[in-house]
Amino acid sequence: MEKVALVQALLKQFSWGRVETDGTFAEPIVRAYYNVLGARGFGYWNVPGGSNPHLQHPSQPSHSSRALRVDHEAEYEHGYMLLSDGLLTDETGWKLEKRFIPNLTFEPGAEPEIASNVEIVDWDSWYNWRNLPKESPAALLMHYPLSVYQLLVHVLHVTGPNRNSPKSRQALNVHYLGAEIELNMLPLFSELALLLPYTDIKLTFFGVAVHSIVNKAKKNSITMKAKRDEPVYTYTSPPSCGASTLSIFLYGSHENWDPRLPFLRNNQPDAIVAPNAGLSSYPAWQFVILHCLVEHTPFAVTEYAEQSAEVQRENFPQIIARALPQLHSAGMNTSELNNLSRHREYPIAFNPFQRPGQRNLGSTRLPNVPNGFTLRVVGDEHQGRDQPISTGVPVPAPDMSELLHKSEQLSLNGLD
Repeated sequence: MEKVALVQALLKQFSWGRVETDGTFAEPIVRAYYNVLGARGFGYWNVPGGSNPHLQHPSQPSHSSRALRVDHEAEYEHGYMLLSDGLLTDETGWKLEKRFIPNLTFEPGAEPEIASNVEIVDWDSWYNWRNLPKESPAALLMHYPLSVYQLLVHVLHVTGPNRNSPKSRQALNVHYLGAEIELNMLPLFSELALLLPYTDIKLTFFGVAVHSIVNKAKKNSITMKAKRDEPVYTYTSPPSCGASTLSIFLYGSHENWDPRLPFLRNNQPDAIVAPNAGLSSYPAWQFVILHCLVEHTPFAVTEYAEQSAEVQRENFPQIIARALPQLHSAGMNTSELNNLSRHREYPIAFNPFQRPGQRNLGSTRLPNVPNGFTLRVVGDEHQGRDQPISTGVPVPAPDMSELLHKSEQLSLNGLD
């Protein structure tokens, strides 16, 4: 029950962080208290309502269930504000008192200290850095960009606040898979530019919701920029913070991130991240996992529950084994196949930037929190590639012919 205590302690640091008698957090009540609860007209806070946290993905089998489900608001669509011709400001997006808002524009001398001088590792340090009182409910939305920060810096180690300098800037190309509600709050990802000095970030969103909203683009709308392969949002941090840039793109030509897409041939990312991914729930993830393993592309996700991440981790060897015959037929040599099928570590960790508070899931008592836990699929603390973990005892190389034979007998039907 150690993680239960951690989840509750993280919530209780906020003045609005009440743990209900069943251990859950009533987030809608907090939103209502701050007058930011609703599907339309609530800026960054727009939510679809209903009981299903995600859209139905085309690759996901439909399952009949006796559980009571409540549909989304009929007129709601993720990112619907992008069909207009202008983005929200700090005030119109947050709809909070000014003292509660993590501003992106600053009066001279009011900028936050450059992030390379501050250790930002959890909500407490972030709130202090941004000079916000714990009364501010900002964490209820900022867990999205800050979880990306956690994945890039502390899980994949592809960048960091102390990595770059005015004379040595970093161009960082990140693909963000499965974006949904995040489309309502694109400016909040500007926080990455403040947190990563001297970094030029290209952030591309993929997913069913992205595909849907881009294909409804109207003349002069923000989404029409995506049709022209232009960024739909840009931001530059103050010079005193490192003058980092963020450019957000929306990929609307396909519902899935797929390595076979022509778009990806000349747009290989430095890292791939996905929030609340559910890697075993959607068959389309298998292509992403295999591609990242073969190409050594850093890839990390967050999951609601630690137990879900553990189940997904146990499924990775089956996904790899099932693909071995096809990879062998495609020309992958024995050495490459051996490397792909070797033992790997897939670390799971508590995310200090998770959304505060346990989800209300009835009988579930183990921690289940949006962006609750991180899972590294590919990458390490040095070069973004998994390295063999030595036990001090030589391990014989696997017999590839035997592996290929066994893998042909495997089925992933149980994962679908």
